Amino acid sequence: MANTMRSLAVRKYCKPADYEVMQLPLPVITKPGQVLIRVHAAGIMTGDTQFAAGMAKLFMTLEFPLKLGITGAGIVADVARDVTSLKIGDPVYGLIFRHGQPDLERPGFASDYALAPADLLLIKPDNVTFEEVTALCGPAITSYQCIKRYLELTNQPPDSTLEGKTVFMPGALSASGSVGAQVIKNVFRATTLISTVSTVKIPLVDEYLPGVVDKLIDYTTEDIVDSVGRGTVDYVFNTQWDLVGTFPLAKRDTGAVVSIASVPSAATIRNMFGPSGLGWLTPVVALFSHLVYLWYGWNLRGTNVLQDFVSGNPGKREDAERTREWIAEGKLKPVMTVVDIDHVEAVRSACEKVATGKGGLGLLVLKFV
Repeated sequence: MANTMRSLAVRKYCKPADYEVMQLPLPVITKPGQVLIRVHAAGIMTGDTQFAAGMAKLFMTLEFPLKLGITGAGIVADVARDVTSLKIGDPVYGLIFRHGQPDLERPGFASDYALAPADLLLIKPDNVTFEEVTALCGPAITSYQCIKRYLELTNQPPDSTLEGKTVFMPGALSASGSVGAQVIKNVFRATTLISTVSTVKIPLVDEYLPGVVDKLIDYTTEDIVDSVGRGTVDYVFNTQWDLVGTFPLAKRDTGAVVSIASVPSAATIRNMFGPSGLGWLTPVVALFSHLVYLWYGWNLRGTNVLQDFVSGNPGKREDAERTREWIAEGKLKPVMTVVDIDHVEAVRSACEKVATGKGGLGLLVLKFV
């Protein structure tokens, strides 16, 4: 084994145009519970580009070069002495993030080798490739946890389906939306799923998501509220940054909106980062969140519509294992853009699409093997 490896990293806070594929030292197991992975595929998400741009620098100290990627898949190359759940040679995947542990070491999955906690890794099902499981992992967990929250908000039993329900979810071919649509339709059996894409992507929806989306709206030429209808949707799964714009869609007395692209509540921030995980910014962020939620409430006045924000938490092992079952059963198929790590300009271009949220197709997956 060589002493250095390829790694997508940044030397300073920057935009994707300045990302580099560097030669960096191989990581070494130094703590209990760690697993060394020979990475085959790594996902690049919006959060990766935000970290690289310095979004977290006010409350989190990051060391440079900063390796990117918190989700990926590969082969176990070594394990700490106390790890009994995995062995060398196992094919694994995971999203390395856990609520309440903001200091969890970022794995830098976009590298030839990465370290990860054993309890956040799962065995890759045989029916998917490393690239495919990387594209499915995080969005599947988050989509599932959003549906669970919708069921809680609306006082439905936790084992309920979405049969008889109308669901609106924007961004059918986004990283989150492409998987979320399948969880909503293929797993929870929603009766009607309404979604959106741009004009150029309309022909691609049937290609990548055959039989999944019941009504498709071109958000560049159609008014979404007029096309969907006011007060007609049971569950809004919001994946875009126009949360308030989705409120009129929900049924006024029984509808609920669960978002992954908006301001978290103060309670959710505490769960994600711990009571003081944001340091001196904790009370400031909590106050800002409180004011935003007052604004949300103002926009929902006169209705009984409930809304909440969900941050996907792969630390809930039972949820991660449940989504693994769906992947193994073939209920979820990936929508992804795969780029070879050695094609640096192509990597930068694809990362720029992730950062801007424009022009991408599914999750960006970097191929290492």
